[in-house]
Amino acid sequence: MTKGDIGTGHAPRHLPAEEHPALFEAAVRCSYNPVIITSADLAPPGPEILYVNPAFEAMTHYTASEVIGRSPRLLQGPESCRETLAALRRTLEAGERFEGTVVNYRRDGSPYHVEWSVSPIRDSSGAVTHFVSLQRDISDRLAAEEELKRLAITDRLTGLNNRLHFEEILEQELERHQCHGTVFSLALFDIDDFKAINDRYGHQTGDEVLRSLAGLLQNSTRAGDHLGRWGGEEFTLLLTGTGPTGAVETAEQLRRLVAEWQPGQLPPVTVSFGITGAASGDTIKKMLRRADLALYRAKERGKNRVEIQLRDSPS
Repeated sequence: MTKGDIGTGHAPRHLPAEEHPALFEAAVRCSYNPVIITSADLAPPGPEILYVNPAFEAMTHYTASEVIGRSPRLLQGPESCRETLAALRRTLEAGERFEGTVVNYRRDGSPYHVEWSVSPIRDSSGAVTHFVSLQRDISDRLAAEEELKRLAITDRLTGLNNRLHFEEILEQELERHQCHGTVFSLALFDIDDFKAINDRYGHQTGDEVLRSLAGLLQNSTRAGDHLGRWGGEEFTLLLTGTGPTGAVETAEQLRRLVAEWQPGQLPPVTVSFGITGAASGDTIKKMLRRADLALYRAKERGKNRVEIQLRDSPS
């Protein structure tokens, strides 16, 4: 009842039954979300598409004439989850409504993610005569969620793992070492005399040095290893499956690579490394302290060096 009906004694107006089909068709046609109506035959080759609305055409790039009479399976592809599709079939065979998410494919073969509901339509006797499918493209939402996740674990300037995420990676690797005896090493390294670069060339140039160095190192380390920015000009490197001797060799290779690097208009730089390996009873704090002591010693001994610290210093 609207405000104008209050106290007037007028009953709400009901839409005449003969106007229902045209109104419902117009509503479906104007829907922002794709709508598919199929037959209810679940025996192979399965239901046939009987109707799609313009939103379906816009999302999939198929025209109605291209899909009418065909199976909805034309939207499936290699990333479509078979378990979800099997659950869909079981639900429809039971005459119930299905809801889920699935990867579908457009006419050009590009994938997209949809939230998907399929409902049985029954006649007056209760028999299922059709299925109506409603879809909503959630690709942009999922991409935004993935970007938020990426930003939460990534250093904004360099694109490397940020400090918090690197600590999580280090903790997981340390647990594997304690439980299964896996081997790994940790390196702390930083740019020698970075403050002088900032003072002489400005912070914008300093930031570009950090970005460019991060890119160089990412292209020069193994896929299974983990690089991080620890803070300022200091970086971290976790070398999986590598003992201290191998870690020193890797660090020497990276040190020479940086020393020979010609970063365009940017000032040349060198880096110093502190290396340690995982030991029984280790903690993250202990490993970081040893690597930091080794890095400090590399600085004391002239910079552009690699030093190693395998034992904890006396308290």
